[in-house]
Amino acid sequence: MSFKNIFDNGGDEAGSAEKSAQALNKDTPGAGDVSEAVRKLESERDPWLVRQTAHGAFDVMGFLGPLFQSAQGVAAAQRQASENPGSVSGMASATNKAFGPPKVSIGDEDMPKLEDLSKLIANRRSYALIATSLGTSEGVAVDPSLNTAYVADRGGVKLSAVKVDTGAQRTAASALGDIGEVQLGGQGTAYSTDYGGARLLEVNLADGSSRKIADVAGAYGVALDAAGTAYVASWLDGQLIAVDLPGGQKRTIVTGLGQGIGGVALDGRGKAYIGRKDGGGHLYEVDLAARTHRVVTTLSGASTIRVALDGAGRAYTIDHVNGRLYEITLADGAQRVVASGLGTCEGLALDTVNGWIYVSNRDGQLWQINQRATQALGGVGKVVP
Repeated sequence: MSFKNIFDNGGDEAGSAEKSAQALNKDTPGAGDVSEAVRKLESERDPWLVRQTAHGAFDVMGFLGPLFQSAQGVAAAQRQASENPGSVSGMASATNKAFGPPKVSIGDEDMPKLEDLSKLIANRRSYALIATSLGTSEGVAVDPSLNTAYVADRGGVKLSAVKVDTGAQRTAASALGDIGEVQLGGQGTAYSTDYGGARLLEVNLADGSSRKIADVAGAYGVALDAAGTAYVASWLDGQLIAVDLPGGQKRTIVTGLGQGIGGVALDGRGKAYIGRKDGGGHLYEVDLAARTHRVVTTLSGASTIRVALDGAGRAYTIDHVNGRLYEITLADGAQRVVASGLGTCEGLALDTVNGWIYVSNRDGQLWQINQRATQALGGVGKVVP
């Protein structure tokens, strides 16, 4: 229903009520002029007695008639305003000329506080370059409790500790050989692979010392479970090797993954996920109990060098050839690029506690990416230093 119909109907109803009041006032016996003497006599009676002429009711009818007439006028004016907004604008313009435009005054107490703006900006940040000059970064691990990321420098054969809130960095350990990956083991220890030396190492983060746990040919990616087992991906042989900690006993879990397999991630429910850097960009799922594997998805023209799981059915992997971060749905293998511009990226870690993704590259850069931002349509887009 239009405004015109509403106002027309309101006016018609008021007009009909006015005509009814006029007819009642005309046709009712006793209506009309009454002498002042009669009114005075009736006013002295008990007001609760029934009056024969009910002059009070006639007075009310005399009031209602003009009221209904006024209602008709209001309805007509409202209809005109709805049909001709210019008339309202003209009135507002006249008011503005008479009294001037409204004035706005903003004082210091009305301004947002700097700390509030800082929080707002921090909450909206989708990515940040945390640190540079980290050497030929190959792998990265993060400890949310210490607000620290550990970045493997393959060229410098060392492990750097970086404070993710300030970017401050220091050398946590050195002389680690041809370091390919790092994972944190708790209680101040980390585990790294030495590809050239074919070793799995345990690193003491307190004093920087290290020791060999086992010999593993082509040791590259590594992941740890809660039971004290390290799962090492052999780049050369395409095998996943389980190494018991701290004794170093080994057993082969699966073979036939092809040369060039890289990072390993565990879901905590008996499945391992392995990315193949060379040979097609496959992401494998390995059933640790059945010792079988399948291809979850293939990233055409990409390199799935590392894998990180979010615990909600999604995997993240980096394409070091094209500098991209992928999100993969494990149930159906659906994939999409959520960030680009990451350079020759080699390291990947996920902080599920605070919702950050960390990526390191061979240019010595460490990127921090908001995980929630990657879930939006289009993801983060291209990162820019």
